[in-house]
Amino acid sequence: MRRRGANSLSVALVTGLLFASPLYISSAQSADLMSDLGTINFPNSGAVKAQVLFLGGVKALHSFEFEEAAEAFRTAREADPDFAMAYWGEAMSYNHPLWAQQDRDAALKVLGRFAATPEARFAKTPSGRERGLIEALDILYGSGNKLSRDIAYSDAMKALHETYPNDDEIATFYAISMLGTVRPGDKGFRRQVQAGALALQVFERNPNHPGAAHFVIHSFDDPEHAILALPAAKVYASIAPDAPHALHMPSHIFLQLGMWDNVVASNEVSYKAAIDHAERKGLERGRSEYHALQWYHYGQLQLGNDAKAQWALDEALRTLDSIPTALVRNGTMRMLARNTLETERWALFDQNILTDADRNHSGLQLAAGFSGVHTGNIKAAETALANIKAAREHFGGNATTAYIARIGAVEEKELEAAIALAKGDNNIAEQFLVDATVLEAALNAPSGPPLPMKPSFEMYGEYLLDEGRYDEAAVQFRKALERSPNRTKSVKGLERAL
Repeated sequence: MRRRGANSLSVALVTGLLFASPLYISSAQSADLMSDLGTINFPNSGAVKAQVLFLGGVKALHSFEFEEAAEAFRTAREADPDFAMAYWGEAMSYNHPLWAQQDRDAALKVLGRFAATPEARFAKTPSGRERGLIEALDILYGSGNKLSRDIAYSDAMKALHETYPNDDEIATFYAISMLGTVRPGDKGFRRQVQAGALALQVFERNPNHPGAAHFVIHSFDDPEHAILALPAAKVYASIAPDAPHALHMPSHIFLQLGMWDNVVASNEVSYKAAIDHAERKGLERGRSEYHALQWYHYGQLQLGNDAKAQWALDEALRTLDSIPTALVRNGTMRMLARNTLETERWALFDQNILTDADRNHSGLQLAAGFSGVHTGNIKAAETALANIKAAREHFGGNATTAYIARIGAVEEKELEAAIALAKGDNNIAEQFLVDATVLEAALNAPSGPPLPMKPSFEMYGEYLLDEGRYDEAAVQFRKALERSPNRTKSVKGLERAL
């Protein structure tokens, strides 16, 4: 039976109920967080006393609650020290596939506790799919760079899926392994659609499977395909209401479809749940709760709820004041930048808030530069432009951050255009805007609030409106809306152009 209380309220919100205040959620939450994470069928060789713990860990993995998963698997291992899959699960918790992040040393340490070598682990694991999963894990944490290991691991999971085609858990982990080989800037949709098709099959067989619903959303997280994931998005939060990430994830699809009320509702409950989780577990602040707060803030801006958006920014600033870590500062500055660019309250931007730590944040520098342009402080705008250029060069020199540099390159052109306009060089400004749209068109459609923070097609459309070139402006706004559906500034710009 599903528990009543905070989680039932969360589910109601995610289905579309809105409240007047972002503070409506009771601070009282059940102490047994993570007990309600969906339903899976994963037969294994573990002792009876380890079963609940192991299955809870797998379900937590499916919802990317990695710390909870690791804790569950460790406890299962204590209950059954020879349980191979308990070691497998804890090692899996150190791999975060969609961010290409991995604590390889921690994972190998766990596997070493089970047996010293891959060969020894193979011999110690019961034959069949458990042995196949252990073998695949040794590939994931084997030799070579992260991408090559991700690809080899996915190939191993493919072979395992072909051996056990009706096994929902193997199918689900194979699906996420394919998504784990995708990197920012990759073209083509083959891996995503294959992963999505697998996850959809599992979701059809088990509509309460957390990994199936979750990975359907991740597979189709773009404007063209998001509609395919809407059924999963509508139910994922009710499948795993104890997972803060599951409360947030539906908003990926809602955002891609421009469903702003739902974006706000999802992230409102996710933010509170993530804070409670972080405080209870002693986790570093500025991670999942800031992710939800940023999306809540952006959704309120799209709805025109400036007071609620301001509450979110103030909440971030209050957190930064009490927890001045680099992670919290980065999230807060991202919100400050977006708030400035969306509201266009240029005079309220305080240049003195910027520190040396903010130089590489191209979105923040864009907001600072635009504020300088619109308040007549060209020197501040030029300083921001120099910082964006330096950030682009800094990130462009590393393969793992090269995509960030490409986003910065768009924002650089946009600020150059704004400075040129301020100096009366309209022809030069337009060329910068054209260059920006070309650069942005080569990027993937954003899987969240727009990056670059000011969509270049929208900015070019606004320029063309001011020039009275309405038909051309309409073209640019339509292109902007293809990348960020139902975005308010682009919708209003298109209406003006028409």
